[in-house]
Amino acid sequence: MLRSFQYTEKSYLDYAMQSNVFREKENEIVRKYVNSHPIRKDMYNKCPVCGKNSGSYFYTKWDVDYLCCEQCKSVFAVYDDEVVQEYQKLSELIQLRLESAYQSQITKSRANVWEEFLDWISVRSFRFIRRNRELNIVDVGNRFEGYSECIQKADLCGKYDLRSSILRDDSYRVKDGEADIVFYLDQMQKESNPKERLEELREYLKEDGLLIINTRAGSGFDIITLREHNDKIYPYEHIFLPSVKGLVALVEESGYEVLEITTPGVMDVKYVMDSKDKLDDREGFVQYLLQESNQGILQEFQRFLQKGCLSSFVCVIARKGKKNEAV
Repeated sequence: MLRSFQYTEKSYLDYAMQSNVFREKENEIVRKYVNSHPIRKDMYNKCPVCGKNSGSYFYTKWDVDYLCCEQCKSVFAVYDDEVVQEYQKLSELIQLRLESAYQSQITKSRANVWEEFLDWISVRSFRFIRRNRELNIVDVGNRFEGYSECIQKADLCGKYDLRSSILRDDSYRVKDGEADIVFYLDQMQKESNPKERLEELREYLKEDGLLIINTRAGSGFDIITLREHNDKIYPYEHIFLPSVKGLVALVEESGYEVLEITTPGVMDVKYVMDSKDKLDDREGFVQYLLQESNQGILQEFQRFLQKGCLSSFVCVIARKGKKNEAV
């Protein structure tokens, strides 16, 4: 398995991923939902990676408890399955995300990031399967029109399926077992049974086809440091935040060979800076770092997080193994 480091000259302070207006609307809708539904307080949820009741208390957000697995250090919420399933179909939230203004703002702020990511994937595709043109692609769960269009316009893409998306009904141009690449981007955070989902995605792929996963990592700097004060992480949008170690184990146990892993995040330090007044008194080192360091030092620290796979945004490239290799 290769651990890669994605160097960037762009300052983490230059990135803006979502307008405050839409973020506040989302949070208002979600928090209203959470507050109006029963909340479990038994702390018996099993770790989605280890499958054991090995979680210790980590923090509470909107009265929902989050645990951290003592073995793999993944973070997961305590929740009722029916409540989360109902949340994932919440019409008010879906309608907000389908609004043209919402979609346009997301595209405007992320288009360059999407294009850079697809260029990066193109290089990896040629490295690992010796092809990076006109590939069969299955895109699972993508809710951004601009991102879907960006993938379809890329030289990488031939036949394209968008599945399990709020944008439109599932399309099946690519038959199961014929996908060269499956994109599973920003979806792991919602999974109550991630191993079952990974095994399902495996059936879409050709032998030696590639699975591309992006997700928030519970072992990342800003999540560990800010805990409940991280306004980008909230129930029930985020119920599972695997550690890098946990994610690798989960993917391998689901019948894949992990080829490359990187944490290319550029926002960890900015997120902590934005909430530095909420830091726990025990975070003395982080408080000192933010107070005494200039922008150059903070950017170097962000690069250190990237290089050490310590950022809270992780990307995994995995290859479908032979059926008798799945464990």
